Amino acid sequence: MADDAGFRARQPAAVDSAFAVLEAVAGHGPGITSKQLVDALPMSKATVYRIVKHLVEQEYLVRTPDLAGFMLGRRVLDLARGPVLPQTVESQSHLGAPERHS
Repeated sequence: MADDAGFRARQPAAVDSAFAVLEAVAGHGPGITSKQLVDALPMSKATVYRIVKHLVEQEYLVRTPDLAGFMLGRRVLDLARGPVLPQTVESQSHLGAPERHS
């Protein structure tokens, strides 16, 4: 049981690290290399490589056509296209929400 508790305690950090890799790829654009990711992120080389490998296996990242780097994969687009909650009145207020007519 102690091992299970330790695993659960590390999960949020692992998720944060995976999102950091995805955000770095998104920020750089297609073609970022593993070395560039290692240089850009506050993680060990082994951690970055392990996360990239897993994200590629899960299709959140894919290799560029020339195989020189990585880019966001189909599953990231699938997430972006998913249903979202409609904007609330509060979130529309800064956009100049339409006036109500009586």
